[in-house]
Amino acid sequence: MSNSLPTLSAENKELTRKLELLHLDFLELFTRHKDMVENESVILTSLYLEKLGHLQLELLEKQTEASRLKMKMKLIQAAINRDEQPDIKTIELEINRRLQNYYAQIQAQSAALDEAKKLLSHLIPEEETQKLKEIFRVLCKRLHPDLNPNQTEEEKDLFIKVKAAYDLQRLSDLQNILLYLDDSNKEKLILISSDEKVERIKHLENQLISLKEKINQLKQSFPFNIEDLIQDEDYIVQKQEELRIQIKMAEEEIVKASKIINIIADE
Repeated sequence: MSNSLPTLSAENKELTRKLELLHLDFLELFTRHKDMVENESVILTSLYLEKLGHLQLELLEKQTEASRLKMKMKLIQAAINRDEQPDIKTIELEINRRLQNYYAQIQAQSAALDEAKKLLSHLIPEEETQKLKEIFRVLCKRLHPDLNPNQTEEEKDLFIKVKAAYDLQRLSDLQNILLYLDDSNKEKLILISSDEKVERIKHLENQLISLKEKINQLKQSFPFNIEDLIQDEDYIVQKQEELRIQIKMAEEEIVKASKIINIIADE
């Protein structure tokens, strides 16, 4: 009995070649999009916060304090204008209510700064990052449902584990999954019928269009739209100086409002 593969028409061979190229394109864009969303975005945001975030947080705190004192000054003056003794405790409660969203922003920004410092201090070496990406690409080629529509339940579960291991940067887990897979059972493109190849080609072409749109949208949004500026030291120094000037102005407003409050409330 002959074990040779069936003879393929020129058209079928061309479909196979096109499907193979689409597989490569899909893997490239899929891993690129995943990296942008789950790795690069976080790292770029953390770098931005590391370079400017502490000053932005200080500015927000000072501007919020300036706003608090201005509100206090107006509420005290309003009570005086009504010939009433200002109730400082009630006034403070009202101000806290009005500024609740700002205090929440301060807390959130402070937490984001802490997370950024933690992330940047735990980045894995570049060599290990490259190994992660290489093994992830290989496993995606074997397990991604868009490239392997006739998956078993086990293969679907394995792909979920692959994504989780990649997100958590667990290189050893990815290596173990790769060892577990039996390459001899991998479906060969050459054995797929022409009609199925045409359907897969259409599906992958649509997926590629969608991925390209998503990547373009990401590039136009924060932090990718300022990626070059984050690496521009001159820009960073300029922004830091602008923030320091704004902080100084807010501090002057705080001093001015405090003096007025001391006068009108005799505090």
